[in-house]
Parts: sequence; C-alpha cells; structure tokens
Amino acid sequence: MTEFLITCEHGGDRVPAEYHSLFATAGAAKALRSHRGYDPGALDAAFQFSDALKTQRICCETTRLLVDLNRSLDNPELYSRFTSTLSEKAKTDLLQNHYFPYRDRVQQALSERIATNRRVIHLSIHTFTPRFRGKWRPIDVGLLFDPERFSEESFCEAWRQRINDQHPRTRVVANEPYAGTDDGFTTHLRRKFPETGYLGIEVEINHRYWKRSVDSQRKVVKALLETIPHL
Repeated sequence: MTEFLITCEHGGDRVPAEYHSLFATAGAAKALRSHRGYDPGALDAAFQFSDALKTQRICCETTRLLVDLNRSLDNPELYSRFTSTLSEKAKTDLLQNHYFPYRDRVQQALSERIATNRRVIHLSIHTFTPRFRGKWRPIDVGLLFDPERFSEESFCEAWRQRINDQHPRTRVVANEPYAGTDDGFTTHLRRKFPETGYLGIEVEINHRYWKRSVDSQRKVVKALLETIPHL
C-alpha cells in the first residue's frame, strides 16, 4: 500500500514573540516578507495537495530566518544573519523548540507508516524565485529527487511525462532549480528510510504564479494533481 505525506518547511513568516526584537528593523521586516523569509505560496499549495490527496500534512509557518528546517545541523545556512550571532544557548533553544519538534514529527509520521509495510511518497512543497542573481529560471515546476534511487527517478519521470502530455505548456523539469541531492530534509530522510518504504520528492513551484494571483498558482497545482502517479 502506498500513501502520500505532505510537508511544508517554509510555509510562513511568523516570528514568535520572544524573538520580535531580532526583527525590529525595517530591513528585517523586508527580509521577512521576501523569499528569504519564507516560500510565498508554498503553504497554500501544501493544503491543496493534502486536501486533494486526502492525506496528512505537516507544515511550519515560522520564518526560516529563525532556523531553517530544511538544512542540516552542520549547514552554514541553518541560521540567518539575524540569528547566527546568538549565544550557543540561544541557538540550542531554537533547535529544541522549533527545529527538532518539526523534524521529529515528520520522521515519526513516516516511521509509523513504514513500520506497517506501507510505502510513503513524501512531497515536500516549496516555491522558488523566477529570477536568481539576475538570471531568469525558465521553468514552472521542478521535481527534485535522488537519481540513484530508482523508485524516485521513475516516479518523477512518469509524473513529468504525464504533465507534458496533458499540460504541454507547463514546463516541468527534473532536479532544477536545485539538485535533489543537495542538503535538505528529504536528503536526511533518505538516510533514515530504505527506498522500498520511502520516496522523498521536493516539489518546487515558480513563485511568479503566486505573485500573479492565488488562482494562477492553484491551476498549476491542479495540473500536478491531475497527473500525479499513484504507485
């Protein structure tokens, strides 16, 4: 039996009250509202996926400028410029109160399913900026996976081909705008669970759709849902 699990690590720009002072400047407020603070549109897409697939979603709406849930502990981007100078105790508190609870919750949800011989397709929902360092990214959706895991590669290739056949104007590519093996939560989870029980796919949606309108992005997600393979 195969199930889906939907997560969203960068769903919002909320700042817990005890950290408001770190983001009190105009520059910090601007960063919070930008793609550096969260993935605009990702939370709405995660809800759309989970509602349509009738499956569990686990989302975080706290800004990644506090601590990035999609980065490993040794990644230099784990903390932002607003939190990287905090004391070691303060950083430990961030991990204990925000980072580990989220990641442990997702891992527990996966463990419970895989332990009962269920196969889980984990869709981690993100958005990306249409322009990066002055260059346009000419894609609409990226499907990020580990090409050495046959199940992930075959699932994403089948999905991409179905979208291409049914929605040829939607440009879906493999492992862009990032590599599926870059540091991230799905990369970490692949080390925890075997390929027979776990597929970790990051779904990256171009932020330009959300900026255009909520309905514009929802049409793209609808196309993804209409074509998603059910193994």
